[in-house]
Amino acid sequence: MANWSNEISGERNDLVFESRNKAYGAYKIRRDYGRIVAIAGTAATMALVLVLLVHHIATREDAVDTSKKDQKNVEVILKEPPPVDKNAPPPPPPPPPPPPQVKMFQFTEPEIVDEPETPPVAATEIDKNLGAETQDGDEDAPPEAITPTQQQDVEEKVDEVLAFAEEMPVFKGGEAAFQAYLQNNIRYPQAEKEMGKDGTVYVYFEVGKDGSIGNVMTKKGVAGAPGLQKEAERVIRSMPPWTPGKMNGRDVKVSMTVPVKFVLQ
Repeated sequence: MANWSNEISGERNDLVFESRNKAYGAYKIRRDYGRIVAIAGTAATMALVLVLLVHHIATREDAVDTSKKDQKNVEVILKEPPPVDKNAPPPPPPPPPPPPQVKMFQFTEPEIVDEPETPPVAATEIDKNLGAETQDGDEDAPPEAITPTQQQDVEEKVDEVLAFAEEMPVFKGGEAAFQAYLQNNIRYPQAEKEMGKDGTVYVYFEVGKDGSIGNVMTKKGVAGAPGLQKEAERVIRSMPPWTPGKMNGRDVKVSMTVPVKFVLQ
């Protein structure tokens, strides 16, 4: 039976209440269940619609009454205008607008000055060294002689302190010998040792043409440790002569800056 699972099916009710008292009430309830539910749902829907309609009408009437109550009639009384004096002079006309501005440029007349005329160069003097054909120079010809003034300028440039040279100055024995010299000759200042101060001091000096050390000064020291600066300058100033730098095959004076490290053991 396809409708057996439907509790309000008429065939199921007839089968269940076969040979039973159908007038007892259960049979009638199951038979009329669908109709009763439809009637109840329709009645509830209509009641809900009616309540909403009444609420909407009442709210609208209250809004209209409120707006009417808020309206107030205010009577505005305007004063009479003052009397016009017929003998009063008319008001002055407005000033005319300013004329449009025009950019003006001032030109200065050129002043004619009498200057001595330079005689023109004769064409023969210009063309006397020009040839009709290109000629090669003489490779065996001796170089031009250097005047004493040019020789003096070259010597003055050689005497300058250079920051870079073709051959830079070198500590005798090389970089390893220079580091060994610093380690064997630096004496750690006692005050800085007790304060636990260490760091690197950058010392500037100049290597002369003969390799001598001069113009020693500190470029950058350690904050709060003046003893490290003094010791670094002392060690650099006490260095043996270096191999001087060279520029164009000649010994020159070159400036150097080296780091001196102070490390606490």
